[in-house]
Amino acid sequence: MRSQGLVARWCIGTWSLVAIICFMVVGGVFGGFALFRTYGHAFSRLAARDIQISQQLYNDSVARELKDMLLQQQDDLLNIEIPAEAATREAGVLALYWAILNETAARIAEEAPLFSGIANETAARILIDNFFAAEISNLTSSVVEAESYEAYSKSTFLAIIANITHLQLVLSNEIAARIAGDALLTEQGAISDAAIAYLTTTLEHDIHDRYVQGVLINEWIAALDAIGKGIESINGQTGSINNNVNIVSTNVLTTITVPSPGQMIFTNNALLTIDGVSPNAGGNIALTVGAGLTIAPDGPHGFILGSTYMPIGPNEVTLTGTRLTPMSFPGPQDTPFTSVGCIFPAYNGGFCGWSAPDRNTYIIHVSATLTMCVTNDGGNPTSVHLNMGLARTTYTAAEANRLCITENTGGQVDVVDGSFIGSALLSLSNAYCMDMGFTATTVMEGAGVSGGDGGVTTGYGVFVYFNGYIQNIGTAAAEPITVTYHVTKVS
Repeated sequence: MRSQGLVARWCIGTWSLVAIICFMVVGGVFGGFALFRTYGHAFSRLAARDIQISQQLYNDSVARELKDMLLQQQDDLLNIEIPAEAATREAGVLALYWAILNETAARIAEEAPLFSGIANETAARILIDNFFAAEISNLTSSVVEAESYEAYSKSTFLAIIANITHLQLVLSNEIAARIAGDALLTEQGAISDAAIAYLTTTLEHDIHDRYVQGVLINEWIAALDAIGKGIESINGQTGSINNNVNIVSTNVLTTITVPSPGQMIFTNNALLTIDGVSPNAGGNIALTVGAGLTIAPDGPHGFILGSTYMPIGPNEVTLTGTRLTPMSFPGPQDTPFTSVGCIFPAYNGGFCGWSAPDRNTYIIHVSATLTMCVTNDGGNPTSVHLNMGLARTTYTAAEANRLCITENTGGQVDVVDGSFIGSALLSLSNAYCMDMGFTATTVMEGAGVSGGDGGVTTGYGVFVYFNGYIQNIGTAAAEPITVTYHVTKVS
């Protein structure tokens, strides 16, 4: 029974397992069918592509086998032809080798004369080249000399151009200086005209004053002639012999003393008169003089009666100074001016020139003579234009501002005269000299100081300066220089 139950249970289990397996198989079949229905087109396309590739692989394999067979046939043919070709080429190489040896020997035999000729030609050409080298060296020296001369010519040309430019500048300066000089001459002419007019008026006044003085002197002479040769009487007192007059006091109130010869002192102690003149309130006799006379006390008891008309004293002075040290004007130079120095005799306390001793009006005429010597640099012409100027101020102010007034430089020097020395093409260290003269006249009126320091720091004076315009490199020196002042006082 127990065995039958086991068998029954085994059968039931088996059939159950079979049923499950069948179910799974049927499900897998139906599932695969569903899967193949879903990717059927893709599988068909892949299968067709697989067949196509397989056909192409087969075709390629057949083609390669055919090509391999053809290559094998060509290789067999070459293996047959190459030994024959090698033998032929070896025979050709041997023939070519022997031909080259024969050609080389023939050419060596032919080139030996050529080498000899080339050696001879080379030696000849070396000789010719050496000759030409010497000629080239000579020509090079000539070219160097020509280049040096060209450089010198260019420098000379540039120097000439520079000289022309400088001459143009000098000409422009000369034109400007001459224009300024013309203006200065016009100004000086006006000053001279004014001075002449002033002198004419002063002369007329002087003539009138002298005429009046002459009339007065004639009246005095007539009065003296009318008086006679001496005093006949004073207040009724008659003269004694030899025309003497005895002055005698008539009372004790008036005393007469003679402290020294030629002097009498009257002491008035009473109310008396002199020719009708009564004493003043203090009991004194007052003496009053008229025009042209003056009265001044002479001690405690005397007086001096005199005339205001004084004789005209010396009204002119001449100063001459000489500078023996050279005054040089080196290089191209136009400023500043150079003073002739303090070379004059002492006048008004100084030695530097003429200075005014008072505040009156003076005419100052200045003349200068000098010897000018010029040298150059040996290759270029040298020319000098020399100017003389006057500084009408103190010497200290002139030395501090030695420039032209007309150039608005704050200078104190007026150019009053000038001269062109000239130019010449001189040899090295050569020189030429010439004498020169300068003159100028000016009128001055101002704050002169009598007994000062000669116009160095006080008052005013007239001081002489020189200036040189020099072209090119060279030197110009003036030696000696003589300056003369001729000064006339006009008022």
